[in-house]
Amino acid sequence: MQKVFLSHSSADKKSYVQIVSNRLIKDIGEEHIILDEITFQQGRKTLEEINRNLNETDLFVIFISEASLKSDWVKHEVFRAKELWDERKLLQICPVIISETITYDNPDIPNWLRENYNLQYISRPTKAAQIIEQRMIELSFERHPRLKERNEIFVGRNELIAQFEERIDDFEKCKPVCMVASGITSVGRKTLLRKCIYKSNIKKSSYPFPEITLNYADSIEDFIFKIYDLGFEPESKLDGLMTMSMEEKIAIAATFMATIQKQSDIVFIDDYGSVISQDGELAEWFWKMIAHEKMKEKFSICVISRYRLRSFAGNPSYLNKQKIVVFEVPELNKKERDGLLQRYLRFENIEIDIEDKRLISGLLTGLPEQVYYSVQLLKSKGLNYLRNNTNEIVAFSSKKANILLREIEKDKEQIAMLALLSLFDSVSFKFLLEIVDNDEKYIQMINGFISKSLCEYVGALKEYIRVNETIKDYVTRNNYSILDKHKTKMDENLKSFLSSMSMNEYDVPEFLFSLKLALSKGEKIDERHLVPSIYLKTMTELYNKRRNKEVILFAYKALEKEEYIDPRIAFELRYLLCSALAKLKDNRFNEEVHKITGANFYFLFGFYYRQIGKYANALEMLDKSMEKRANFSKAKREKVQVYISMQEFQAAKELARENYLNYMDNPYHIQAYFSCVIKSEKNMENKDILYGLIDSLKNINTDIAKEMTLRCQAQMEAIYEDDKEKAISMIDQAIACNSDIQYARIVKFDICDKLNMTDEMKVILEYFEQPEFRNKYYNNIVSFKSIIMAKEGNVVGARNYFMANIRDYTDGAKEKFASKLERYERE
Repeated sequence: MQKVFLSHSSADKKSYVQIVSNRLIKDIGEEHIILDEITFQQGRKTLEEINRNLNETDLFVIFISEASLKSDWVKHEVFRAKELWDERKLLQICPVIISETITYDNPDIPNWLRENYNLQYISRPTKAAQIIEQRMIELSFERHPRLKERNEIFVGRNELIAQFEERIDDFEKCKPVCMVASGITSVGRKTLLRKCIYKSNIKKSSYPFPEITLNYADSIEDFIFKIYDLGFEPESKLDGLMTMSMEEKIAIAATFMATIQKQSDIVFIDDYGSVISQDGELAEWFWKMIAHEKMKEKFSICVISRYRLRSFAGNPSYLNKQKIVVFEVPELNKKERDGLLQRYLRFENIEIDIEDKRLISGLLTGLPEQVYYSVQLLKSKGLNYLRNNTNEIVAFSSKKANILLREIEKDKEQIAMLALLSLFDSVSFKFLLEIVDNDEKYIQMINGFISKSLCEYVGALKEYIRVNETIKDYVTRNNYSILDKHKTKMDENLKSFLSSMSMNEYDVPEFLFSLKLALSKGEKIDERHLVPSIYLKTMTELYNKRRNKEVILFAYKALEKEEYIDPRIAFELRYLLCSALAKLKDNRFNEEVHKITGANFYFLFGFYYRQIGKYANALEMLDKSMEKRANFSKAKREKVQVYISMQEFQAAKELARENYLNYMDNPYHIQAYFSCVIKSEKNMENKDILYGLIDSLKNINTDIAKEMTLRCQAQMEAIYEDDKEKAISMIDQAIACNSDIQYARIVKFDICDKLNMTDEMKVILEYFEQPEFRNKYYNNIVSFKSIIMAKEGNVVGARNYFMANIRDYTDGAKEKFASKLERYERE
């Protein structure tokens, strides 16, 4: 039976340790806890008793305060714990600072504790109990002793480090409060800032940076929740944020950050579009918080941003702009890549000759993660495999998720577990174990995910895990599902949550997730607990599931409080509202879309026109959106869909290729590009491209990709291989994959046309002429009828019928299709 020893001064018992103990007794049971009043008989706390209980201890917790650092009892317990640790008889040690006057580098803390452990001030006993429970769970698995060593490998970046030191030391300017490192994912932004902080002697390398994550749907309310969850603040009530003014919320955020400044701590924020938006705009609430009177001019925040800072929302003064310093982190140059390769090879004890080093070096593009992957490929598969499969290294940047998941995608349980983890922004092991019924095999799975860099630790003392954002996006996009038994357990947990709904009973990630789950299931919730991000995340999930009526309902509900919401989040809510209204062809779209401006206004109108079949109008609007915003990738993707809807495959081809090259593991972009190439000239070059695209789909082990693969293979058998039997068999299998999705039937019509199966073409036409399909597939029906007429010898009649009945094609698209009908006259 696992036991935890709570080492403390009696001076801290009533105010702190007793509260921790009571929470642990409630959650894990008294028999697991070694505490004087529980374990020792009255008046019998002797060195012999202490040593006997320490010998039975698995986890040793030391509560660090002024009193405990002076206590002879505590000093002995710490000394004996160190002996047991050295003898490998103690599994884990967990130091917790409980006094705000003690910092992690206090000289009274033993050197071995300062140098080897994350020492962090935790104000709230309930937060400390949560961390202890997490450490108890971790006793059942090994926590990657080499992970820290690997993460500390660093080369180059000398110019950026010099810029950092120069700015920190520049007394002519105000002191920076926030340092921002921006750049593409996995370029080494976080590692760079840590190195800068260590080299500038701001913190020692043993300092445990508390860390939070904010994504595009998060705003100031989420920042407040997540900073509070770090444990610096005493117990507080945080309900009612949805109806507080922005000024009130900024004051709360500034107060929380002032406490962190008082502790001389530095918070890392992994930012995916919250602090700095996709358009490069710094959130107004963020700089106003930094400029707030409660915050000092003291370096306390590092933002790791995916997006480059281009502008400030609102109008901050020059002085306030100076408080935020931005470093743009480029990819590693060749010298840095070679240096990092050498160090990773040394780390893994791999020796290869200089020619092979040159081979690998020539394949690298500058991402540290790609360098490490190359060494891992060499270690796991060997030198000959690497030499023969250099394309895996080259493709790593664009196919990272697909490559990293390749080993586990065929294991349904592992993929389901990754899908479960992806439901959360971050999650504790305790909550996960509740969902998986304490089955430790899942903990071992997560252990493997972390070693493969699919997941990482975050939080004050790394008490949570989160899925790598690239992996999470891939898992979500490909609709991986969690196991039914885990869904059932989550529903049971939700019932328990709804019966209490007290933030003090749950950690913040669990609390926010449960609110989102309750909202999506239509449960009754006390609205004081809701914040805009919960609406936005729920709406996003519902929109992806095509539950557009619910999206609209929640959007209008959230926007009732628009005056209290961050303008960027209000925009995201309305953007989703317009998208859902467009999908449903709802007339309210016209009213709502006029509350959006710029490129997004024109894009939404283009999207709406495609939904209602007005393709010429859609193209016009999408072109206007791209005039407003150069390289508007979403508009390019939408334009491809419009062209394909009009069967203008050649017009779509270049854009489809560009989209595919930018998102090579996205099955929808692969499919769109395939559709364009298969309609192009039949030659060997195109054949190679098409089979390459099919291989890309095969590497994506999802139901969507499997159906698309069958669809594409069927077309290749019909058009390039002239194998009628295989073509029909494969397209029928594609239809059987999901009979409710009609794309495969449309493809089957083309295949039957190619194979001169007119009767089967008529069967497909009759299917689409059913009342439930007639309106949605009107233009497909017109095209099908025209082709059948032409195929039966009435080309003139087919052309006239098409030109008279087709809707919303451009004149050019009409002529191109009509001219294609003439080929039947020549056959």
